[in-house]
Amino acid sequence: MNKACTSWCRNSLLFVSLLYVHSAGAHHGVDFLTVQTAHVPEQGSGYALGRADYIAGDVDETEFEPALLYGVSDWMSAEVHAHIARQEGESFEYESIAPALNFRLTPRHSNLSAGVSAEYEFQRHSDQDDVIGLTLMSAYSVSDWMVAAHARMEKPSSASPEWKYAAGVRRSLNDRIALGLELNGSLETSNENEWLLGFYGELTEKFTVNAGLGTGPDEGADWSLRTAFIWQFR
Repeated sequence: MNKACTSWCRNSLLFVSLLYVHSAGAHHGVDFLTVQTAHVPEQGSGYALGRADYIAGDVDETEFEPALLYGVSDWMSAEVHAHIARQEGESFEYESIAPALNFRLTPRHSNLSAGVSAEYEFQRHSDQDDVIGLTLMSAYSVSDWMVAAHARMEKPSSASPEWKYAAGVRRSLNDRIALGLELNGSLETSNENEWLLGFYGELTEKFTVNAGLGTGPDEGADWSLRTAFIWQFR
């Protein structure tokens, strides 16, 4: 009886430790390219993030989004990011800057994560509306798999709210490389959806590169190339 109990306890502890290691692997919330997750940095840790997207359609667009992310507490992080964009035939232009707070509502080492993010986007030009953004996030990790989804509301200061969504699934091939599929778009307009095949690579313990190739299944973009770079500097 004691041997059986000892064996059961040992196996239980091993199982719990495996869950702990797996769910502790992501610290920044940029597990996907278009899906935001509720993973927040550990308190006192900081990340420099960079996104670069190229979207080919009727008018080609290039977008950059540099950001800084800091773990304020075990359940909250602060972020600030800027938007820089260029349409075909034009020059790059700084468009807006947005501070944000991200909150995780579930325990850090739980396989099920849920959270909310709130941001305020200040537009550069006074004739454009500032935007309030609220995002509800969820993800579930088991073994080598992660599935995630978020719903986002964007409210311009003088217009009705816009509702968007994103969902994705990814599978780890080893400790540092994963592949995935993402879908994102508008809940109000049928021609703004995008499918995306993603590659997620942790090149070192402090540097990660994500890249994906997407296309619009309806009247969206002809194709898109999305990338993200994550560097832990603290």
